Amino acid sequence: MKLKYRSDIDGLRALAVLSVIIYHLNNNWLQGGFIGVDIFFVISGFLITKIIYSEICNNTFSFKNFYQRRINRILPVFFCVMLLTSIFAWYLFLPKDLMLFLRSLKSTTYFWENMFFAQNTGGYWDTSAESMPILHTWSLAVEEQFYIILPFILLILLKTKQRSIKLVLTVFFIIAFISFLLAQISPESAFLTKYNYYSLFTGRAGELLIGSIIGIISVNIDNKHNDLNNTAQQQALLIRCNIMSFIGLIGIVLSITFISDKILFPSFWAVIPAISAATILYCYHPKTIVSRLLSLKPVVFVGKISYSLYLWHWPIIVLTRKYLFIKEFNSAEQYVIVFLITLILSIISYFLIERPCRINKRSFKYSFITYYIFPVLVIFSVYYMQKETKFLDYRYKEKLELYKLQGQYLDPSENFCISRIVGDCVFGDKTKKPNIVLFGDSHSGHYSPYLDEAGKKYGFAVKIINAHACTFLPEQYDLNLIDSRFKKDCEDLRRDVTKAIEESKIIIYAGRYNGYYYDGEPLIVKYLPKFIDKTNKKFIVLAQVPWIDTNEHERFIANYLQDIPFTSNHFITNSEKLSNKLIEEEVKGKAIFFNPLNDLSEESKKEWPIYNGLIAYSYDGHLGEYVTRQWSKEVLPKQKEFWKQLAKEANE
Repeated sequence: MKLKYRSDIDGLRALAVLSVIIYHLNNNWLQGGFIGVDIFFVISGFLITKIIYSEICNNTFSFKNFYQRRINRILPVFFCVMLLTSIFAWYLFLPKDLMLFLRSLKSTTYFWENMFFAQNTGGYWDTSAESMPILHTWSLAVEEQFYIILPFILLILLKTKQRSIKLVLTVFFIIAFISFLLAQISPESAFLTKYNYYSLFTGRAGELLIGSIIGIISVNIDNKHNDLNNTAQQQALLIRCNIMSFIGLIGIVLSITFISDKILFPSFWAVIPAISAATILYCYHPKTIVSRLLSLKPVVFVGKISYSLYLWHWPIIVLTRKYLFIKEFNSAEQYVIVFLITLILSIISYFLIERPCRINKRSFKYSFITYYIFPVLVIFSVYYMQKETKFLDYRYKEKLELYKLQGQYLDPSENFCISRIVGDCVFGDKTKKPNIVLFGDSHSGHYSPYLDEAGKKYGFAVKIINAHACTFLPEQYDLNLIDSRFKKDCEDLRRDVTKAIEESKIIIYAGRYNGYYYDGEPLIVKYLPKFIDKTNKKFIVLAQVPWIDTNEHERFIANYLQDIPFTSNHFITNSEKLSNKLIEEEVKGKAIFFNPLNDLSEESKKEWPIYNGLIAYSYDGHLGEYVTRQWSKEVLPKQKEFWKQLAKEANE
């Protein structure tokens, strides 16, 4: 069935896609612009359900025809954008990032990228998500999953003897309510929290089904409206439609203006923009103010190319930032260039790919093989060839091995006890009893190679246990300040850390002192001195190493792989300096505050975080093992008296 064309729906699409693009360009301009995706969901639910419902009622529904239309509509331009994005990703991405990209690309072939991104990011607003060029395709996966499920549900419900519309609407309403409810209660469950934003079943099904409900109702309402011959009735209808559609438009405008990432979303808050969009779709009349606004030719044109605009905008934003090594655009020229590139590519892909393929009259077999099977085979082939042979990394040649070593936090083949116990957790001179313990979060763990070298050189053993995002201070447990992702690991290791502290003569602590806050104060600065008093043992606090800018780190690695000299005046952020100073003052008289990097030569300090031409960090504030062992050999001879005395006290 072909629905009667409504230009206002293209206008609504334009409003949705422009909201998303503006938000992604600069979320300060339109803090709720991400809600454009939710408007798309309502539109999709409305149109698709209306088509399927009408065809089932008329006994003309065919799975083959339905899915061919979906294939022709969605896949040709989608895989075209994926192809060009892949080429640029190969050129701009570091090998590990390229592999992550290929994994995300592979997930698109079976419409599972929404779940992939849920599993591989800290959430939609997490900084890790900002560098994923096809992150935005999660919403397409949600729609595609809906398209697979919806026809079966409708067929089952409409195959009853009564073909009851009330039954269909009741079931849809119940499922929609449950969907929004799951989203609302997601903070109570780590599982729901992880998948809330991306999943079909948490909120998104509710938005799609709001569109579906309106779509089914409108099939019968359209027929009633067509029978209105009385002028007074038509005038009354126009007035009602004017009022309701205007309320719907106001609801959307208020949503994209005032709803932000500061609130739980999706949740019952998502009902507001969803109902608002549904109201515009339902209360249609060609003479309403809203309909006329949405039917303006420039607005309709943007709506027609909205799918291409949506597909192109995010890869262009991400890859441009990658190319420029910036987090945010900082000039009007950059915004204009990005938007113009997006617009031009969208117009080209719409007229040369999207529209011709949509009206393709060939067989289902042709569409399925050409637009789906062939691209899938190419993607799978490239993915598994890269996974097994790394053939796309050929241009880096001999630089690859050192690149991998520089990016290595700790050697996984050793017994580093980070977030779990592996082996005996003992380093240094293993002929000695481990009467020294080092504990803390991952920023203590990265000192492991340094202490291993010190122990071997000066004759002491040290037990090292640490966990990501875990200070192991009692207050972190009492105040419930452990990130849910790391809570179990932290609690599992707590007993081992407590036992190691009790059995040790000397305690060494290190961590990210500027990373945990409570009541506006750094948690470790406030509570570590109390912990030191309770232990009543010799206590050493290692300084937090200088924090580096992640963009500069990436720029260095990219230039290193291509053998291009790189210097930067913006590598060190100094964000750790204040916390280091505060904690040094707080532990004075209670513990020894010690900075291993103080004994680097002046030349090494000047070059830091580059050491002997290599980057000393695996990422942001984490030292890498390979370079740490190198600088350790420079500083340890200068620290001989310190470590000799420590070894003596530990071995007595």
